[in-house]
Amino acid sequence: MRNKFLILMTAGLPLLSTACQKSSQGDTTINTEQGALVKYFQNPLVNGDHADPFVAQKDGNYYFLSTKGNRVAIAKTKAMSQLANAIETTVWTPPENTDHSADLWAPELHFLAGKWYIYVAAAQKGVDDSNRMFVLENENADPTQGMWNFKGKIADSGNDQWAIDGSVATIGNKNYFVWSGWENPTEKYKQYIYLAPMSNPWTISGPRIKISSPTNDWEKWEPTFLGAGVNEGPIMLQRDANSPVFIIFSASRYSSDNYCLAQIQLKTGSDPAIAENWINKKQVFVKSDKNSVYGPGHNGFFTSSFTDQNGMVKSENWFIYHARSTPNNPGQARTTRMQQLSWKADGSPDFGTAISTGINLPCPINEQ
Repeated sequence: MRNKFLILMTAGLPLLSTACQKSSQGDTTINTEQGALVKYFQNPLVNGDHADPFVAQKDGNYYFLSTKGNRVAIAKTKAMSQLANAIETTVWTPPENTDHSADLWAPELHFLAGKWYIYVAAAQKGVDDSNRMFVLENENADPTQGMWNFKGKIADSGNDQWAIDGSVATIGNKNYFVWSGWENPTEKYKQYIYLAPMSNPWTISGPRIKISSPTNDWEKWEPTFLGAGVNEGPIMLQRDANSPVFIIFSASRYSSDNYCLAQIQLKTGSDPAIAENWINKKQVFVKSDKNSVYGPGHNGFFTSSFTDQNGMVKSENWFIYHARSTPNNPGQARTTRMQQLSWKADGSPDFGTAISTGINLPCPINEQ
């Protein structure tokens, strides 16, 4: 569980001069005046447990975050296929004995109104069910530098309930906070997706609206049985300003092999703060027994762009997610993977099939 606003943008990134992987078909590198350019990569992108992956991009750089538990860290790279080589910088460690000292989960990084903001779930150490969302702010152009200032808890005034996986969705010219939370303390462990308007990047300015509830069996899987149901990890996805708006979220308990990605869609031109305007709920990315991918979920998005010698811009959309490689093993590390995202004729995303680890995949276009 423990890990979202994005209109996919194009951003020309410089070519890279380090090699990626060798293909089983032979040498996959291309020699140029700048050196050997990457062409293939293999999942996972980094070894070890990097659950709840998220990536932001700006000015030719990618900024990667994942759950660390006791701190927030950012890895900066110009090539997602080379994430394992990126330097990770711890940007914030919470003070002891506060309501945000423990269980730092699923941090997200957003650039809003000329500043960087981190949204992270945290809790009071030793206090059950104290998880809430908190906001950090940084004025530096590089989020791995400068000072991160603690802005405080972000919650709607009438329902300060258990909350995780907060994100910002910009729809039209308005920002909305979206997150996963409980309806009330008596209905523990059943998680819904909520949305509320924002007056600034650290303040909710209206009541929360429940836009998705775990009602289908595929939203209720615990490791080996059907449970209360979970919707979490919401992040906005939109191909371009004229395309439909989606919230992509994770369904079922994170420890289940059946943890998956799903979508809800906003009716064209409608008010996001009206629950009935969110339609077309369905699964979009699920486990693959054939490819040994289990519990795929908690996604993020980025765009890879390249300008050729004729001045033509070519772009690709990608998503990152975490998953495990063996079934019935909820304690196994959730590793970060990425795959290319395509689009259907109606403007909805096509995530394809979860691909095995250790397979040569073409690097993003700007890395070739």
